[in-house]
Amino acid sequence: MNLPSSSTSPEEEAQLLKQLRQVLLSEDREALAAIREMLEDEAQLSEKVSPIIRQHLAFLKENFHEEYGVIIEEIVSKKLSESQDEIVNMIFPKLNTIIKKFITAQFQILKEGIDTQIKTVQNRFSPKNLFNRFFGPSDSDIVLSQLDHPEVHEVYLVQRESGLLLGSYAKEKNTDQDVIAGMLTAIKSFAEDAFNRGKEDLEMIQYENYKIFLHNLPSYYFAVAMTGSISTSEKENLSNKLITFAQENVPFDTTNVNSTLTDRISTALAKHFVHFNIQE
Repeated sequence: MNLPSSSTSPEEEAQLLKQLRQVLLSEDREALAAIREMLEDEAQLSEKVSPIIRQHLAFLKENFHEEYGVIIEEIVSKKLSESQDEIVNMIFPKLNTIIKKFITAQFQILKEGIDTQIKTVQNRFSPKNLFNRFFGPSDSDIVLSQLDHPEVHEVYLVQRESGLLLGSYAKEKNTDQDVIAGMLTAIKSFAEDAFNRGKEDLEMIQYENYKIFLHNLPSYYFAVAMTGSISTSEKENLSNKLITFAQENVPFDTTNVNSTLTDRISTALAKHFVHFNIQE
């Protein structure tokens, strides 16, 4: 290639410069074309990029805490500070359940401890103690029952499907008992459907110091409102007495709910539960 001389015209100089650029930039253009081809070809791009990504991910896996630990801790700390109310609302139901389970376990430990101590110090050979030991309630049950005696305040017999009141008894007159029966049925149905437990039935509803024990039968259920703590053995005792009441006072067919049926069952409930003691 000839270099421009002093007598070269401007047009010739421009042509020579163009040729010079083509010579100098040819390799860059080839490289650029190869890069463009690689970017447009997914397979080639993946072949080049994937090892780099895998290498970087491996690095992050081994060094994440050193690289980003402080930043993450600051973000989490700030988020926790800004969302205290939301966090409390989220964890309170589970925490409440854990606390209740802990109290129940401690109550059982207390019962076992009382029973052990009483067995150690009592006169094992007196006729009264021998009789109570084999046929009566345990001493620990007696002590605990005096601490938090369960007391029945109201009893409802409700048709399962319709929520209609078949009969009721209350120590003190309350508001519309039919409304209460419908409300209990709605709560019961909602809880059983919401937790999707198949054939399982809701057994207990608690509101502050009040508990509502639910005993389910095929076509109707009992709802017993009470205060105090009720043990497993007391639940079984109450269930047995409710079954006995049903066998003696509730007709086999309860589909036709009328005032005559309701009055008859309510009278029987009042007679049965007016002096009822759940521990007897």
